[in-house]
Amino acid sequence: MSFARFKVPLVAALSLAFVQCGGGNGSRTPPPAIGAPTVPFLKKTRDERRAFMASRVVPKMREVFHGLDPKGDEKFGCETCHGEDAEVVDYRMPNSLYPLPQKNTIAEATDYDDKTTKFMVEHVVPAFAALLSQPVGDPEHPEKGVTCFTCHPHD
Repeated sequence: MSFARFKVPLVAALSLAFVQCGGGNGSRTPPPAIGAPTVPFLKKTRDERRAFMASRVVPKMREVFHGLDPKGDEKFGCETCHGEDAEVVDYRMPNSLYPLPQKNTIAEATDYDDKTTKFMVEHVVPAFAALLSQPVGDPEHPEKGVTCFTCHPHD
């Protein structure tokens, strides 16, 4: 028995069902627009940035931080980086993370906590830079690319 004659109607029916069900996201409301994938984060609108952070950054960074603390990712969310008052400060960064020294940043942080510093430098900063479509920068020149100071204030 040949199913070829059912191919086009089946594809059309499945496509219609997919669209009517909200693209498979469990609701009939389309997800918020995150802007074109090729549009860098800093060129996205405010609403696109918020949607992008919720749909791409939080899940990816939760996965990355799982490598440092497998139980810590259970509570990972916007407040992890943006602070408890994230909404009050409109998610501005840096916010409430502990400050890092502006001079000899990596060396000082390594002296304080070698394991975490190494993890941040090797995993967190590169993953976050990739998500934001920016290069990894140098903490001594934080104006160029993603560095520790993208999230942490300096003292």
